[in-house]
Amino acid sequence: MEEEKNFYAVLGVAREASLEEILAAYQRLAPMCRADSENYDPTDFPIQGLEQQEYWEKLNHAYRTLIIPEIRARYDAGYPSEELPAPVRSRAESLALGSSAAIQPPPLIEPASKQVRPHSVVIQCPVQLEELFHGTRKDVSYQRLVNIAGQSELIHQTTSVNITPYMRDGEQIILRGLGNQIGAVQGDLLVVLRQFVHPSFSAKGNDLVCNCHIPLSVAVLGGIVSIRGIDNKTFGLMLHEPYPLLPPLVKVIEGEGMKTRHGRGKLVVKFYVQFLPVPTRLRDETTNLLRQIESAYSRAEDA
Repeated sequence: MEEEKNFYAVLGVAREASLEEILAAYQRLAPMCRADSENYDPTDFPIQGLEQQEYWEKLNHAYRTLIIPEIRARYDAGYPSEELPAPVRSRAESLALGSSAAIQPPPLIEPASKQVRPHSVVIQCPVQLEELFHGTRKDVSYQRLVNIAGQSELIHQTTSVNITPYMRDGEQIILRGLGNQIGAVQGDLLVVLRQFVHPSFSAKGNDLVCNCHIPLSVAVLGGIVSIRGIDNKTFGLMLHEPYPLLPPLVKVIEGEGMKTRHGRGKLVVKFYVQFLPVPTRLRDETTNLLRQIESAYSRAEDA
């Protein structure tokens, strides 16, 4: 496969590149070679010597092929370009662009700190904590206005959002050009990630917090408590008696929190004593035992 036809070379990534790496490469190169860019320099690109429009078309062809696993697999297997499935376009997009329109670039995903255009659509995307931890792709559906034959029509549209392991609850993602189309103004789609409440963990920045209830026997006598992380890894934590007077007891496990670009945050485990009612038949025995423990501590303090 010639270099100029190698989609990985066009994006400047390895053949084993992850979807996140492919997306990052596209986001870096696309703004520099799109038609409205005045800063195109052929020497800044992985393949040099191509005209701006030529690289723009190759870049989008490469991205649309490699970002969809099924199409990428066929490409890696050596299928010719004409035998690869074409990117699916909605009916409204096809009507609005016309049958002879060139393939448009996929929307750039940008941090919401950049200004959102007028007539944008804002939606929420519910995610599980595990999805934020591992990363995933989610389909989101919404309604927007588009110009069809000079008339504004409300259409139902579904698009895909790439969620990386570095995103967090409340993160805002801008998909350029997928909002309302009012006259000549094309709005954006603003997707806000909303995490479901997790039964075991809560995320605090890059750290994960887990509440663990321990039996009274462990609080008094000490023992090993088994903790399962979000990636199902199991840890045995040794608790030494006695349990602190001001709960909770906190243990920190480095490198077992949420994923970051440079590693992982911390797993913070908070231990709380689980007090159970004493059965009637054991009340006298339990009372005598507790009195003996209290008496022993009293004598030790007096000494």
